[in-house]
Amino acid sequence: MSLIKKTEQDVQKANRLEVTPVSRVEENGDAYTLTVELPGVDEKDIELTLENRTLSIVAENTVQSFKDYALVLTELPEVRYRTAFDLPDRVDTAGIKAANRNGLLVLTLPKREEVKPRRIAIAAG
Repeated sequence: MSLIKKTEQDVQKANRLEVTPVSRVEENGDAYTLTVELPGVDEKDIELTLENRTLSIVAENTVQSFKDYALVLTELPEVRYRTAFDLPDRVDTAGIKAANRNGLLVLTLPKREEVKPRRIAIAAG
């Protein structure tokens, strides 16, 4: 393949795909952890919404070109990720936290205090 500058008509580019990202849910006594794979997505390109206990995630990756270079060929698809999760009543929706690290969106979904496991003391005799 030569690196000769080509016109936009000569460039082969994949169309934007819409996919459901892969995810994983883990649980401990205090919270659920929801991990969603969003490769190539910056946190500014992620939209999280919560409506009627449904957590929706929409995100887009953008393949950036280098300055002063013309795009000749790309096999890196531009992707729109879309998924939604119905949250159980035991999740404290006001305490949800999100972080985006290394292509993984990690959400901490805390449990409401009244549903967390607790130890019951036994009185002597």
